Amino acid sequence: MKRIFVIFSLVFSMMIHAQEVQKTYEDIKSTLGSVPAFLKQIPEANIAGVWGEMKGLQLSTDTAISGKYKELIGLAVSAQIPCKYCVYFHTQAAILNGATQKEVSEAVTLAASTRKWSTFLYGTQQDVAAFKTEIDKIHAIAKKRSNMQAMEVKPAQNEMLTAEDAYKDIEMTLGFVPSFMKSYPKSAIVGAWKDMKAVELNPDAAIPAKYKNLIGLAVSAQVPCQYCTYHFTQNAMMNNSTGEELREAIAMAGLTREMSTYLNGLAVDEKKFRTDTDQVIKHFRQKAQKSVTVTN
Repeated sequence: MKRIFVIFSLVFSMMIHAQEVQKTYEDIKSTLGSVPAFLKQIPEANIAGVWGEMKGLQLSTDTAISGKYKELIGLAVSAQIPCKYCVYFHTQAAILNGATQKEVSEAVTLAASTRKWSTFLYGTQQDVAAFKTEIDKIHAIAKKRSNMQAMEVKPAQNEMLTAEDAYKDIEMTLGFVPSFMKSYPKSAIVGAWKDMKAVELNPDAAIPAKYKNLIGLAVSAQVPCQYCTYHFTQNAMMNNSTGEELREAIAMAGLTREMSTYLNGLAVDEKKFRTDTDQVIKHFRQKAQKSVTVTN
């Protein structure tokens, strides 16, 4: 009798799970216009959870971070994994959500810069406590300077030719020269500092400061880099990011890494993936056009 009960319970559980999987596929089709092949390749045991998170975070219009910036976060994370599938998907989705080519390029640049500094900080084994203290000092100085748009400053017009020129400009901008910058190779510090000022610290960049730091945070969190995570968290909060925005940026990074792992690990056909992505983007464009037509 006990054995029969166990078998009945297993059969019942399988039926319930099968119904959940079917409802998930129906919801995917209703949302995306079709069920992309790459989602069908995700194990049925996981598809309800994976789709629920994707729909609740990435595709939701009720999140603290708008669709455009969520997709730029996804792109930045994808670019430095690197994941060809995710780069294509997030680029198309970001453009769909209104991102310009300049914003797309800046998101990738921010990812590249973050990985570069993460590599140097870890490779040279910078003291974590000292690094955090210096970041706090930079923020305190910035606040005394009326926040300087939370540490943004236009790239200097004067030509920097030597390491000493760079150190002077760093001190003028940040208030002092942090030890990790002093330890950077003198032959490269001019270029490295110009690189940082050109996008990360530039108030005329296409991406606003808050979102630049949320992108940096997302990349840092999944490298992972405790130095950069601290730096971008503090910068983001200085630029009025809320706790929910911080959590969403990090969650988007995690979701991107998860999907990248599925896509690469399951060896999803890249050509088919791009075709499916194009169909999804087309579906959302048509849906948006119908919405505008009805409103008018």
